[in-house]
Formats: sequence, C-alpha cells, structure tokens
Amino acid sequence: MYKGSLFERLMPSEKNSVYKGDEESLYTSIALNLSRIFSTNAGSSEIALDYGRPDLDNINLNLNESINEIEKNSKSTIDNYEPRLHKVSVSVNKEHLRKNEMSIFIDGYVKIDKNMKKMSFKANLFKNGGVKIQKYGI
Repeated sequence: MYKGSLFERLMPSEKNSVYKGDEESLYTSIALNLSRIFSTNAGSSEIALDYGRPDLDNINLNLNESINEIEKNSKSTIDNYEPRLHKVSVSVNKEHLRKNEMSIFIDGYVKIDKNMKKMSFKANLFKNGGVKIQKYGI
C-alpha cells in the first residue's frame, strides 16, 4: 500500500485526508512532486543545479529550438527527480504559447500492483512563477 513520500507523511493529517485510494494517492503525490519541480527555477538549488524548470527568459534560440530544449530539459529533470514515473515523454503545447506562460504535457508509466499504468499530467506554468498540475487525458 502506497502511503506517500516521507515529506507527505510528515505533513498534517488533514492534507493527507484528500487521498481517496492507493492509485489516487500515488497520482496526487506525483503531481505534488512535479509541482515542486516546475515551481523551482533550475540552478536555484545549491545541491542539485539541474533541479527545476529551465529559465524561460534566457533561452536564446529560435522558437522550435527553444521548445525542444525545454522538452529535453524537463524530461531529464523528471527522469532524475521523479523515479516513480517510467518511460516519460514531455511535450510543450505549441498552440497556446505566451511570453513566460506555457502548458507542458507529461506522460509516463507507474507500477501499481505489479502492472504498469499510464499516468498523464498537464503542467500549466504561469508568468508569475505559479504552477498548476492536473490530470490529463483520462
């Protein structure tokens, strides 16, 4: 039975009461971790310079190269810091790009009761630094 990360287990019990079941708990836990990753600017963590989202202001490439770089960096960060997600794919929603705002689609697989199950997330990154992670496509 999945009971959350150490950080989640140390949080007050009213936060933990939102979990409805093992799979939902796992989904919520991964979403919280993705939110932490995308809420942190890469380079701001002293012990892990690759942790966090890339600096969206300082990418000096054309649009396609910038998007490819964001997707590559985001996938690498998720691979390194969210070990519960396997076979991760990351894509930027190219249709709704605005200065310093974007949506990123994250697909991966998790092991639940010895079976691999697909989980999909949508990360909305806002210009004020806010992040909203939600289920997507299910």
